[in-house]
Amino acid sequence: MVTFAQLRHASFESLDKAGDTWNGVAGHTEQIAGQVRSGVLQPLTGAAPGSLAPGVGRAWTGVAADEATREIGLLADELTAFHYEALAVTAALRRARSAFAQAQQNLLRAIGDAEALGATVAADGTVTLPPLPPEDRNDPDAIAYQRRKWDELQQYVEAMGKAVSAATEADTAAAAALRALDPAEVDPATRPGAVANAGDDLVRAAGMPSDPKALRAWWGALDPTVRAGLLASDGERLRAAGVLGPVDYEWHAPDAGAGDYAQRPPSAGDYANGAAAEALLVGGGNFVGYTDAARHLQHFLTATGEPLAVDVDRMLYDDPDFRWRVDKQITDHQAEWRQLALDAYERSGGAPVAVPVEAVAHRDIDASAQRNWFLAIGSHPYATSGVVTARPGPDGKPVVSVQYQVNIWDRYNWDPGKSTPIAFTNIKDSDLAKLHQTGLAREFDLTGRSTPVTVALPGTPSSPPGAGAGQDGTRDAARSNPGRETR
Repeated sequence: MVTFAQLRHASFESLDKAGDTWNGVAGHTEQIAGQVRSGVLQPLTGAAPGSLAPGVGRAWTGVAADEATREIGLLADELTAFHYEALAVTAALRRARSAFAQAQQNLLRAIGDAEALGATVAADGTVTLPPLPPEDRNDPDAIAYQRRKWDELQQYVEAMGKAVSAATEADTAAAAALRALDPAEVDPATRPGAVANAGDDLVRAAGMPSDPKALRAWWGALDPTVRAGLLASDGERLRAAGVLGPVDYEWHAPDAGAGDYAQRPPSAGDYANGAAAEALLVGGGNFVGYTDAARHLQHFLTATGEPLAVDVDRMLYDDPDFRWRVDKQITDHQAEWRQLALDAYERSGGAPVAVPVEAVAHRDIDASAQRNWFLAIGSHPYATSGVVTARPGPDGKPVVSVQYQVNIWDRYNWDPGKSTPIAFTNIKDSDLAKLHQTGLAREFDLTGRSTPVTVALPGTPSSPPGAGAGQDGTRDAARSNPGRETR
């Protein structure tokens, strides 16, 4: 249990040093594992040229060669498993350090607030107010003021208690995470699945939250080496959870749209406008053939207000201008992102690192060239975001790459005072905005993210999300339009 005095006067230098030490051990072990694989195992199996296999294929074959290959493979796996376990220790220590620092900050703030009221805070956390002077002990105003101070003081006493409790919880959680690590499980010869088990230990020690907003803060605060280890051990789950999204940028609807939903009863004219909107979607309606425009209008008319996912891969496939803008974001930022990774790599002592990156912009969709997407979205912010990584290459030099996705957001609404010409009609936005105001339709959020893509830095992406690539690596190679048949 953490005491009041311990938290009040705590110094975290030893905890920082322990985290740095385990982080260094993790990085060094990963380097050795890479050297074993690239310098011994791959040449031995003929997967790469070397002194053991100077030509194509295996130079050494037979029972002894097979056994050597197996044993060296187990050694490489054991080193990788130990790398994850050491990173798990690092993650547990870093997580505890962050929680302790926050708890101490909250405690010292509460102590300062209490002392500002004239209170004394003892070493054990006891808080007292000096008694009223003799001349004020019978003064009703002075007595009332003293009571108000005491009542206010209780808020700070409660805050101190919460800070100490938070530190105790963090201490307990760190101890449990460290006790859960089993040194024996890093031996793949006796524990099948040792690498996967060690990776699971890392994920548990890092404590990934489920709330999207908390996830962004957690991901941004991780040590770069822990972040790289998590991506290597459980990247699929992390990407599905959304860690490649922006860490700093948070989208909000730019305005209130048509205002409150169902703020008045619908009139006969509103019902007529609703029927006219429905007619756009059926038979020879003007939205027929505009797949996404029709889908979004239909969702608006169902009046659920639930968010709707946009197929960003297909959006990129359809729109060369959008692909160009994404490529330009990467080109414009690649030098900066590469340096971020190299700086983190140097600080890690040569261990693999991953650093979040993002670039945000806004665009207006071309109404003539991209009619479907113009009617479906119109204009929207977008972000190219992900992680830039640096890891040791076969020659020991860092290899830098960026894994990114394209994110889009929009609020589907109709703005009074505007109109959207469609074929031989002229839909007034104000008429459709009234459908939201009367409960016959409802505005909603549009969000989407593309399939992640990894490209080397510096370099130009040869297969951006949704664009497809043929044998020559160009975007113009033919491919089917994803999702078109099912929408």
